[in-house]
Amino acid sequence: MAGSRGLPTMVARLTLLLITLLCLPLALQAQGLFYPEARSGGNYMHNFYFPPAPSSTPWAPDWSPDGEWIAVAMHGSIWKVDPQTGVAYELTYSEAYHSSPDWSPDGRYIVFTADYEHQRIQLELLDTESGEITRLTDDTAVYTDPVFSPDGSRIAYVSTNPNGYFNLYIRDFADGDWAGDPVAVSADNDYGRNRLYFGNWDMHITPSWFPNGEELLVVSNRNVPLGSGNVLRVPAIENGITQATTVLAEQTLYRHRPDVSIDGKRFIYTSTRGSADQYNNLYVQPTTGGEPYKMTFYTHDAFHPRWSPDGEWIAFISNEPGVSQLKLLETYGGKLVSVDITEHHYKRPMGVLKVRVTESGHPEPIHHRVHLTASDGKLYTPLSAYARASGRGDLIFHNPGEFSLQLPVGEAELTFVKGFEFFPQTISADIEEGEVTELQVSLKRLTDMGAKGWYNASTHVHANYAGNLHNTLGNLMMMSRAEDQDLVLEQVANKDNRILDYHYFEAGGNAHSVSEPDQIVVVGQEYRPPFYGHIFMFGLSEHLISPFVTGYEGTAIESLYPSNTDMMMKAKAQGAVTGYVHPYNGDNDPLLGNLGGGKGFMVDAALGATDALEWSDANRAGFFPLYAAWNNGLRVTATGGEDSISSLHRSKLLGSVRTYVYTGSQGLGMHAWFDAMKRGRAFVSSGPLLEFSAGEALPGDTVSLPAGGGDVSLKGWLRSVTELESLMLICNGQEIERFSLGRNGMSYDLDYRLEVERSGWCHLRTEGVPEHRFPLDVAYTQAFTNPIWFQVGDEPIRNPESASYGLRWIDRLQELAEAWPDWRSEAEKDHVYGQFDAAREVYRANLGQ
Repeated sequence: MAGSRGLPTMVARLTLLLITLLCLPLALQAQGLFYPEARSGGNYMHNFYFPPAPSSTPWAPDWSPDGEWIAVAMHGSIWKVDPQTGVAYELTYSEAYHSSPDWSPDGRYIVFTADYEHQRIQLELLDTESGEITRLTDDTAVYTDPVFSPDGSRIAYVSTNPNGYFNLYIRDFADGDWAGDPVAVSADNDYGRNRLYFGNWDMHITPSWFPNGEELLVVSNRNVPLGSGNVLRVPAIENGITQATTVLAEQTLYRHRPDVSIDGKRFIYTSTRGSADQYNNLYVQPTTGGEPYKMTFYTHDAFHPRWSPDGEWIAFISNEPGVSQLKLLETYGGKLVSVDITEHHYKRPMGVLKVRVTESGHPEPIHHRVHLTASDGKLYTPLSAYARASGRGDLIFHNPGEFSLQLPVGEAELTFVKGFEFFPQTISADIEEGEVTELQVSLKRLTDMGAKGWYNASTHVHANYAGNLHNTLGNLMMMSRAEDQDLVLEQVANKDNRILDYHYFEAGGNAHSVSEPDQIVVVGQEYRPPFYGHIFMFGLSEHLISPFVTGYEGTAIESLYPSNTDMMMKAKAQGAVTGYVHPYNGDNDPLLGNLGGGKGFMVDAALGATDALEWSDANRAGFFPLYAAWNNGLRVTATGGEDSISSLHRSKLLGSVRTYVYTGSQGLGMHAWFDAMKRGRAFVSSGPLLEFSAGEALPGDTVSLPAGGGDVSLKGWLRSVTELESLMLICNGQEIERFSLGRNGMSYDLDYRLEVERSGWCHLRTEGVPEHRFPLDVAYTQAFTNPIWFQVGDEPIRNPESASYGLRWIDRLQELAEAWPDWRSEAEKDHVYGQFDAAREVYRANLGQ
């Protein structure tokens, strides 16, 4: 089999720098699709720090100098909003997504950011008198956080130019243009090792001027091991960062955005106070340092605070309704005002589109996903919808059945999607000025897997994970219905030292109380140690497992003890189902490098600690360790779960990789689903639908044959809403035959006779190519079944090459663990290495047979 090829064992001892790099999550390693000139930060930074593009509701408020207006980003443009009436007027418009407005002190100009196709972010300038827009920058870099100096003669901003790292600059400004060269307040600085999620290179972000124009408050992670940094007071001069003083030291996640008061004595900012709060609230603190005072007490987030010119009000963004909302907080008195946008006055002709979506042959509206591209190339959404960019960059929103929205005149293209069992439909609509265009959309079914006893879910879903949006289980259920999922498997998880969504957990080990007869909700846990790999735990009967991580630098949980084996066994003692999540990516065998994101898998497969190995995107790397496990007779179930985070503007879409499980006559139920999943009666899919049988046996079942083997009839059924390349029959890790799918590449019926001579297994696997993946949110379409097992006489399933593979994997794992600097004692090492040895014995026993 492919996974058993001989591989050289690396013998060089790894440094801490390399160890930390190898532990980076796949999401951070795979950031090259977007903003390629930003060489640090990755997907989390894009979501927590970069201006959201798209966003159909207010973001990034800034007061006009006279206090009469508030500038915001909305619908991809800069708007001014009357805080008394909520009437909004569009000020800018182009093919780019505009955000981060900052008014010049005289009110003449607004500097803002312009996001071009999620590849680069530039600085542009609006002349509020003429309406003319000037490009202040026009290159491939990322520019953020522009802010005028108090006298309007300079602009401070952040840029990745020239080397890709986030540094702070000041540049003279006069008469609507630059009036000098950039002055670098900070420069590239290497922390010395690769910090988890934050990299080697320090960042310097979110400047705010002091009234005297001589200093700035900035956020920087210089000398900080975890988080985006502390709040620093920095001279506004070349290399001023070397004279910085720390005024607030706490764990941050790009959100602080300090704003200095008009007297320069204090600053308002957003914080979770390290791990104290699940949500961001507003705080105020002296600019010389001191104790923060909490201004809000929300169970949702407050972002982007800005003082009014007279200091009497604070404008900020709340996500209480789910999407962003403009709010005002009275500085002295505490009055809270919601600035609801009552009117939108566009500076270009607009029309209205009304849509109703049904299933073919049924009159009731159905939940669905919408890909929308207006005539200007942008996404527009209903005001209550989450405007999202998928993992592959598709711009979408979910909807319960009917919607209306304003669009620019011209042709708009919409694609309607509902999971894998309905054919997508693309429709064009001609939008006319001042008119209402109506669409009636009918989606045709490909098949009904539930009617056959197959029920599907993603095994990796997060409602809230520190994003701009505020999610609820109800909204997660709505999106899941739009994606045609039968179960919602939400996971409580940590982000650095915070625990997100813990309040949704219910003890008992059963479906959550919000479940409905046709939609089961299960709240489990993602345990997230960066060294061994992340794992899911569903069905915990008593409590969440704590701590949520090991191996976090600069914390009290730096050690690699306890191991994943320990924690999974504790979860199993509560009746939980466990599995490694997003473990591998790409095409190469993880044993050739760093063991990927599932380093502990081959140990825990041998010891029976893990029930599953998850696919989070199309990849071939995972088949190397999976096939090795199966070739050792270890019945680990392959599952699909994309790791969607639905509070982020940019994230993999819910259900884009999922697990279909056959429960048969038991129907839809949590325990029936997980019991069948553990048994292996499942297939993994990012779109294609697969059935596989050997007589009455399904995936997970065993076909018993006499000594010497026998002839077996295999049947398969493949259907897909997108074009595929081929269907493969894989047995014992080797491709037996590849079947051409014919003209349309979307279906195949398999009838195959196989001579089975020794104990082993077979499964079906299909793939497409990247060019045919749309509207699916994956690199390319892929699906595969779990194996049907064959028992020939009393012969065990054994493969010496795969047993050797398991041993070499554990040797590599121990090399990596030995280089870890933060073990607390030799006793901890002995305990964990003892587990490694126990797993070695399993593979050695197989090697000897």
